[in-house]
Amino acid sequence: MSQLLIREYTNTDAHALQTLMIELGYHLPKHDIIENIKNVQERGGRIFLAQSGDTIIGCVCAMIDARLAEGLYGEIVSLVVSENSRSQGIGKKLVKHAESWLKARVTKIRVRANTVRSDAHNFYESLGYSSVKDQKIFTKVM
Repeated sequence: MSQLLIREYTNTDAHALQTLMIELGYHLPKHDIIENIKNVQERGGRIFLAQSGDTIIGCVCAMIDARLAEGLYGEIVSLVVSENSRSQGIGKKLVKHAESWLKARVTKIRVRANTVRSDAHNFYESLGYSSVKDQKIFTKVM
């Protein structure tokens, strides 16, 4: 593998990000990906990419959220490393990069992982995260 570069998303990365989201299980059209990126950035979030040579092989999104009961939190979401590049420490490097960006802004960081992704649960626990609650998420489309 070429030298790994962790960098911020640029507008030329939309197709690579779309491909990674498919690997994560989200089959979104490119225009939806671009709109979602814009929304994350407009709300102060950042998207970081792992690049090896000319190829984007992973991503993570870091956001800030405020809740009445929980206060201010950083959130790490949408972490994915392409299947060919897994188990090489890339996910850990992406999380550490997101944590570094968030630590300058918040004192608590949380991550959410689907209940069926037990490998992800083990991964986050290995990085020092603890499970604090299980919950259901309800959505209403307007």
